[in-house]
Amino acid sequence: MRARIGGSRLRAAFVIACFVVLVLPGSAVAHAELVRPIPADGETVTAPVTVISGRYSEDMAANSKLQLLDQNGTTVATGGVDPEDDRRMVARPASPLGNGTYTVKSTTVSAEDGDIDRKEWTFSVAIAATPTAAPSSAEPTPICTDLCSGQPSGGESVTPSPAQSASLSPTASPTPSDTSGGSSDVLLPILAGLAIVAIGAGFLLNRNRAPRV
Repeated sequence: MRARIGGSRLRAAFVIACFVVLVLPGSAVAHAELVRPIPADGETVTAPVTVISGRYSEDMAANSKLQLLDQNGTTVATGGVDPEDDRRMVARPASPLGNGTYTVKSTTVSAEDGDIDRKEWTFSVAIAATPTAAPSSAEPTPICTDLCSGQPSGGESVTPSPAQSASLSPTASPTPSDTSGGSSDVLLPILAGLAIVAIGAGFLLNRNRAPRV
């Protein structure tokens, strides 16, 4: 009787052991574990980051979540299962990530048995600043510093424009007209003509008065 009881106990222990061997590894495999994070854990990115994603070992339920936090612990973006791929989760920040260190928290729910798995990874963004052109210290050369001399500050000769020349040259005062010379030029020929006529008339008168022989 005791032998039968001992045999039953051995059979029960064997069945339990087989159950543990077969069931427990299956439960462990059922977790949706992180396979590939993008950006990778510990990576330093030198280009703008607009998408954070993770690839997992099996399909995930819709309530799986991806959370992105900055170095102050503030949530920058949240995401979930990619509608086109049940083994991928995606989070998209509202704007490209600036320089700093970021942490991604992943919470997956297995689509097979609902088991939950949590993972974290960090990455850094270090984008080099774009150099700006230094302002030129050279002062512009003025076109002309002395219009009267016509010489610019650079030593090149500059010819003043007609308008500048007219404004710089003094206005000549009008010369009064001399009317006395014009009057004398007109009277002299008249007086000479009258004198000739008078002399001719006197000669004729004297010739007519002379006595005849």
